[in-house]
Amino acid sequence: MRYLIVALLLIANPAWAEDAAQRLKVALENMDNLSTEFKQTLLDEDKNVVQQSRGTLALQRPGKFAWVYTDPFEQRIIADGSELWVYDVELDQVTVKPMDQGLSNAPIMILMKQADVSEQFEISEVGQRKFLYWVELSPHADDLEYTHIYIGIDGERVRAMELQDQFGQSTQIVFENQRSGVVHNPATFKFVPPPGVDIYGVGG
Repeated sequence: MRYLIVALLLIANPAWAEDAAQRLKVALENMDNLSTEFKQTLLDEDKNVVQQSRGTLALQRPGKFAWVYTDPFEQRIIADGSELWVYDVELDQVTVKPMDQGLSNAPIMILMKQADVSEQFEISEVGQRKFLYWVELSPHADDLEYTHIYIGIDGERVRAMELQDQFGQSTQIVFENQRSGVVHNPATFKFVPPPGVDIYGVGG
C-alpha cells in the first residue's frame, strides 16, 4: 500500500522532545476497536500526485483489521487473525497468505501493535505543524519497505501518517471520522471468496 498528508519540512519543538514516545504510545493505545475513514495519496519524488484513493479502516486488536478501498477502485485487505486476504474486485482476484508472512514489515502493523514500537523504531520528535504534532519513526532494521514513517497526532489520536520509501516516493494517509471502542461485527474480519474468483497463495 502506498499514498498522503503535508509537506514535511516541519519545525521541531524542543519542549516536547522527551514526550514523543509517550505521546505516540498513548495515541496508539487509543486505536483499539477503531472505525475510521481515510484519504490516501501517493506522491512521486517531485511531490507530484500520482494516485489518490479513499476508503475505510476497521481495526480490532489483536490481529484483525479490514482496510477497504472504495474509490477510485474497490479493493479489500482483510486480516482475520491468522491469514491476510487481498481481494482486487476489478481483477476478480484474491491472494491469501499467513499474516506473519504478509504483514511482518508492513506499516499497518504499527497501528496494530500493543507492544512498545521503540523495539523496532527510533522515535524522535518532529514538532507541531498546524493542528498536528508529528513524530518520526526510523526503523532499526533495513528490510522495511519504507525508510521513514511520520505519525501525526491530534491530542491523543493518530490523525495522519506519511510513509517515505527509498525511491523518494511518499504515501500520505489522513484518518477522518474516527470512532474507538467500537463493537465490530465479527463478519467485518472474515473474508469468504466470491464464487468464481481466482485465488492465489495458501490459506483459507
